[in-house]
Amino acid sequence: MIKALRRFSLNAALSPLFTPRYTSMALDRLSRDRDGEGTLARKVVAPTLGIFRPRGTGVVRVGGIAARQHDGVTCAATGILMLNAAADPVLGAWLDRGVVPAPDSLPVEISSLTTAELAAADPLERLRLAEIAVHDLATRRTLGPFGWPKKYGTPPWGAARVARVPGVKYSHRPVNDRDGALMDDVLGLLVRATSAGIPVPIYSGGDLSFGWDTAMPRHLILALPTTAESGKLRIYEPGSGRIHTIAPRELRRRSRPHPALGGWTHLAWTLIPIVP
Repeated sequence: MIKALRRFSLNAALSPLFTPRYTSMALDRLSRDRDGEGTLARKVVAPTLGIFRPRGTGVVRVGGIAARQHDGVTCAATGILMLNAAADPVLGAWLDRGVVPAPDSLPVEISSLTTAELAAADPLERLRLAEIAVHDLATRRTLGPFGWPKKYGTPPWGAARVARVPGVKYSHRPVNDRDGALMDDVLGLLVRATSAGIPVPIYSGGDLSFGWDTAMPRHLILALPTTAESGKLRIYEPGSGRIHTIAPRELRRRSRPHPALGGWTHLAWTLIPIVP
């Protein structure tokens, strides 16, 4: 009884309340082969990953600096910023090289910045400004007409709303990593999506054994495009600004922290990429 209580987490408790419809839909559409060539026959523009390493692991750099979150609450903002910059060359060029877009082509992530802020020469300052702006976008109107308290980071539905890859819409659902059938679907989705060139933001967290404030989604990480043959997921972790790898099977029924999860133990929530 006590052991089971220690494994409690908010995401595991909420998981049965969420329909499997969107996960199943996403899996079906990613698996469907319309052209007979074994490729994803959809109008999905896979990110160029210009600001990520095309393969392997290590530090992710923009403008020569490590792409890390600047404070303790902007992990999701940093992860979504990097996702969107990988999919939008204009945003990526500003973030990496300080190339200021024309006023009529400002990416939404930086459209609220002043002229002076857009002209920031320091890449660390550009990253900080963009993280703050994305955090504001992703927490706005997430509790009906009200905003999410920023000191608690970014809720998954806020991250899903502002994540943008051409041809992809993101939904979301909580995850119980001890639910075998659910994990079959979630891990299958992560492998198929990333093999098709579609990044997937996911949240890690803890359980009651480390306290009430850990038994919920706590940290956003980003599963990057890879090849199914590699047998591992490539994970961008914004706390360290590094890409790690982890085998999908290692995300089941975890009991120990992992660097790819930002030092947390469990896969707690996933965004769901849905293609048309």
